Amino acid sequence: MSNIEYIITAEFHIDKGPSLIHQFPREIPGLQTNLTFLPEIMIPDQIHKREEDFTLFLLFKDRNTGEFQYIYDKKTCEDAPYYLYTLVNSVKHDSYQRGSRVKSISIITKLPYFKNFKPLLMLCLNSYFEENEEDHLHNLFEAINVKNFSLGNSLSNIKKLLITSILDLPINDKIYKDEKFRMSLLELSKANNYNFDLFIRKDLSFNSIINFNNMNIPIKIPMIDLPDTIGDYLNPTDMSFKADLINLLSARLVTDLHNSELTIYGQQTPPIIILINAILVGKKIVFLSYDKSAGYIIDNILLMLKIITGGGILSGLLTNYNIFPILDVSKIDYLEKCDSYIAGTINPFFKHNDKLWDLLYDLDSNELFLSSNSSSPISSEQNMFKNSIISEDAKFLSTLQLSLFNYNDDLTTIQMIFRRHINEIVRILLSLRNFNSDLLPPDEAHTLLLEGVGYFWNSDSNKLLEMSCYQSISKKFQNQLYSGKIVYNLLLPNLANEMNVMIDLQYHLQSLNSSSNKLNDWDIWYSILKYLISGKTLEVFLLATYLIPPNSSATLQTSSAHGNPTVFEKNKGIELLLLNLFNQDDKIKSIIIMILQELHENFLCGWCIESFVKSNMMYEMAFKDLLAIHQ
Repeated sequence: MSNIEYIITAEFHIDKGPSLIHQFPREIPGLQTNLTFLPEIMIPDQIHKREEDFTLFLLFKDRNTGEFQYIYDKKTCEDAPYYLYTLVNSVKHDSYQRGSRVKSISIITKLPYFKNFKPLLMLCLNSYFEENEEDHLHNLFEAINVKNFSLGNSLSNIKKLLITSILDLPINDKIYKDEKFRMSLLELSKANNYNFDLFIRKDLSFNSIINFNNMNIPIKIPMIDLPDTIGDYLNPTDMSFKADLINLLSARLVTDLHNSELTIYGQQTPPIIILINAILVGKKIVFLSYDKSAGYIIDNILLMLKIITGGGILSGLLTNYNIFPILDVSKIDYLEKCDSYIAGTINPFFKHNDKLWDLLYDLDSNELFLSSNSSSPISSEQNMFKNSIISEDAKFLSTLQLSLFNYNDDLTTIQMIFRRHINEIVRILLSLRNFNSDLLPPDEAHTLLLEGVGYFWNSDSNKLLEMSCYQSISKKFQNQLYSGKIVYNLLLPNLANEMNVMIDLQYHLQSLNSSSNKLNDWDIWYSILKYLISGKTLEVFLLATYLIPPNSSATLQTSSAHGNPTVFEKNKGIELLLLNLFNQDDKIKSIIIMILQELHENFLCGWCIESFVKSNMMYEMAFKDLLAIHQ
């Protein structure tokens, strides 16, 4: 597969509108049938007000005809989208009508880190329009496609989630300094699949050098490609991430309407909760900004996708949800074909036509609006009654605000907070249906080692209260999930070991820390030990320890007064495991030692456990003493 499939140039003339100039290496399949308004979506509205902007559109290729189209069809289209990424430049000059000339260059690529090609596209855009030579497009196409950006590995989703969850260990420096370590971590081999076009960077990424116009331009290649993640999930240089997120947290709901699936806490429902719920149930969502750029709108939509997918916890949104990062009013007919979508627009027409959406986010005023077509006026009874915020939402919001405002966490830690929250909310929405036999192949018999699946509640009264709060969302989300519109990658059957044996690790790890645990601790640890028979299940276990959120933000608040949290304050699951080195029951201590020994057999798990143990002298001493006894 080529790194980029096509390069396109377009220009905007006041007398005839936008028009394509060149397509390289040939005309785009489907241009005359499915993509007739391609130039219009490449060049955004109001571009004459700005010197620079960008647009993005997702395209889908028909498996039979090879033609591109705007809307995904599960029966006929390839599984992964293509990205139509366009850089737009507006040059002001007295000789141009309206005082400016608008020109653009686009690429069509399957690479989700397309933004990293921006320096190359800018160079090509300037030289191409200055000299009007198509050779510049040819040279850029060859310069990018001659490189091999593939790591040549096939990491499982579980391992990708695990590696991108390890935020509190010095893994960055270890990867950078230790070639043997990073080769083993990424399952690479110099003999078979090592790519010499790439070299390592400290920020969990590779670099490649592309020579264009007699210049060597570095291009960043993410080390881990997560499903449904546009851009680089672990990107410490994404400076707009925090600003846009803080803006979202300070948004306000301005409406006298109520929607049982969105405003679950009445008018005080935090906007970030409203947006998450809207996507989980498949609403029609519009992001609007008239004052800012198309790129700003798109960045906010990409931020929302990054939040809701949890970096690989959920997937399927890029195909089934219908993502239109930027759209103008003339394309309304495409929206009318969709049951759910996320669309960005510069045109204020959308704000005054709420038949087109269920939820609108006005980025200029930082306000959210509910549609009168999908919501109802607030009654006096609803005004009086508001659900109490459930503990998971409360923990999420307080931990996120603490991380953003009280101490300077890196972006990956903030993203981990979202990953945990999305995972917990999905477990609430699924409840006992986290294990659904309908999703299993008919010839596979799965065994559940221990009763107890889904979200763990400390009491039946809490369970009743919190499930009732999310009751209206739960059914809609399950319909989305079991119809294949959204994929939850941590469904229990997906985590079965090679013997088709399952245990809900997260449920039982959380129950061990609760006074309401109805099972014997020994039964839980022994069942976990029976489950751990291979590298796959060891990595599932370690991932489960990372996905357990803190009981409350109180621990983090205490630690923030003395600096950043320790590794154990960030990973309560591992601390729970190591605390049992001091258990009064010798049988449990023996099982803990055996679990730790199993973990040591796995390259990544063993390195992590060793780092955890060495970070606390008491755990290290206890582990060494017990290990000596059992050898």
